[in-house]
Amino acid sequence: MAEFDKAAKIYDDSCPVEFMGDTSFYLREAKKARGKVLEVGCGTGRVYLPLLAAGIDVYGIDISRGMLKVLEKKAASAGLSPKSKLADMRNFKMSQRFALIIVPFRAFLHNLTFQDQISSLKCFRRHLAPGGKLILNFFYPSHNVMVNDYGREIVRFKKGGFMRKDFSVFSDETEQIVKSCYWAIKNNKKISSYTVKIAFIYKREFELLLRLAGFSSWQVFGGFKKERLVSSKQEMVWVVKR
Repeated sequence: MAEFDKAAKIYDDSCPVEFMGDTSFYLREAKKARGKVLEVGCGTGRVYLPLLAAGIDVYGIDISRGMLKVLEKKAASAGLSPKSKLADMRNFKMSQRFALIIVPFRAFLHNLTFQDQISSLKCFRRHLAPGGKLILNFFYPSHNVMVNDYGREIVRFKKGGFMRKDFSVFSDETEQIVKSCYWAIKNNKKISSYTVKIAFIYKREFELLLRLAGFSSWQVFGGFKKERLVSSKQEMVWVVKR
């Protein structure tokens, strides 16, 4: 959790407000939901706060206390009252049942083991109301990215005097685990860094995970406009029914 707390210090400076149109997409889906909404991995509120500001009855959980502190500070300055708490997606317990659970910005990939992935999906299913939906997104593992980008410093975000660089490598190739180091540079000086791990999940692999978690109905799209998934260059957007 310490690495996520370190990430909180630069997260808002190093990420766009809209990631391929994700915030607008999740806002539209939340407005269509007839009931409470839960964001898993709400972080500093990039997606959560626009939903809250739009009058959505939205709850949030995150594993990082540092991230939640930033969210709460931003909410207070905007006159909003967040319903967010510290919790782990693998084993959280809430009294509410939700019409919609969202897991934006590839947060599900932080589940590194098969057991963690199944535990999280089962936990989501337990917290969905009958007829509710789970919506999440993550990238399709691209062989071109692995060959061309891994093992090299890549500038991922640049604005004014601020820059974020990434360096990714396989920490365990057979288990599909990637370690990424991120660091922020401001006015040519390194100001912060953190390291996280994610697990690659392919389309057919995730379909098996959904079945093992008890789901039987879903769609997968190739982006936030719900295009057909045809390429590893597209973002996988999953809409899963309870």
